[in-house]
Amino acid sequence: MFKREIQVQPSDVSCLGTIKLRCLLDYFQDTAGIAVQDIEGTTSELIARGYAWVLTKYEIEFIGKLPAIDEKFELATFHDPNHGYNTLRVFQASQDGRPFVWAKTSWLLLDLAAGRPVKPIAHLPEITSRDTQDIAPEFRDIPEFESIDLEREVVRTVGFHDLDYNGHVNNAAYFEWIYDATPVEFAGHQLKSVSASFRSGAKFGEKVTLRISRRLEELCFCYELLREGVAKPSAHFLCTWGTRNV
Repeated sequence: MFKREIQVQPSDVSCLGTIKLRCLLDYFQDTAGIAVQDIEGTTSELIARGYAWVLTKYEIEFIGKLPAIDEKFELATFHDPNHGYNTLRVFQASQDGRPFVWAKTSWLLLDLAAGRPVKPIAHLPEITSRDTQDIAPEFRDIPEFESIDLEREVVRTVGFHDLDYNGHVNNAAYFEWIYDATPVEFAGHQLKSVSASFRSGAKFGEKVTLRISRRLEELCFCYELLREGVAKPSAHFLCTWGTRNV
């Protein structure tokens, strides 16, 4: 298991004084890269070899108080590449020995020249050499989006700073979009869980529509992301909110 200590910077926190969701997820992604850097290379080196990692699923559980400005926390991660084309990775963030966030992700290794996924063990055999543990392949089901319960739609144009190194919208940006699009009365609530399933990535200048549907549960919302000119939704999300922070 790879571990890293992180200090929350002033730019990382929201007006609530605790770390923003996007910043936390950026730390997850950066830590995953650091954990394998000496066995598969940096992100730019991996791309130079003709490969890139693509996120397909995300599941996050918030189980404690988020760290505040200037506070330190430990982020631990391990992965399981033994799922065919999928590599699973778990993250756990703790403060003073008490976990406050747990997450599980699923990734595909994309052959950039062929434009298709390949089996990581066959193309990056060194991936099995460090920080591996068995991870259960099941992810929480995300209910089908129900248009009849549509609460609101938010249309936006993908901006330059939404993009990652691969030229697609960074996974953390999607979660920021969700947070901003959720009805304003929930802005001060604590997140309990977030699930996501990604089908395709949006690119610079594209118009995307985020549709929001309230579930029967009072504080639970479903979301679907539609790219202009693409028939099928490019992503689905399920978000549950808890008690108020403010």
